[in-house]
Amino acid sequence: MAEAIGSEGIGITELQKNTDISILDGITPVSYKLDNTLETILVYDFGSKERRELGQKHFQERQQLLSSHSPIVYKAQNYLVLYYSGVDSKTQTPNFAETEYGEKLQKAFNRIKND
Repeated sequence: MAEAIGSEGIGITELQKNTDISILDGITPVSYKLDNTLETILVYDFGSKERRELGQKHFQERQQLLSSHSPIVYKAQNYLVLYYSGVDSKTQTPNFAETEYGEKLQKAFNRIKND
């Protein structure tokens, strides 16, 4: 996953600190910082597409309870990736084009889908 992102010219650094709130269906994500910004992604490996779909459903249910900005959600194989952008969007979830890394991340994850 990190290799695919890096191939799009995005500097990616794994973060060591995860909070209990980021655990989703028993899966602790790997957190990454993008370049030298405050923008982060959380990568969940559910092991199967079915478990990933269930994890995404539970994330969406949890997110509806919160009235904050939602991350952009990417899906590739067994992975669910949440991109927390620093953009001040007028909508609950920013569009790819509004963010600094959205379109490049989409390209990276499309490559993973096709592998």
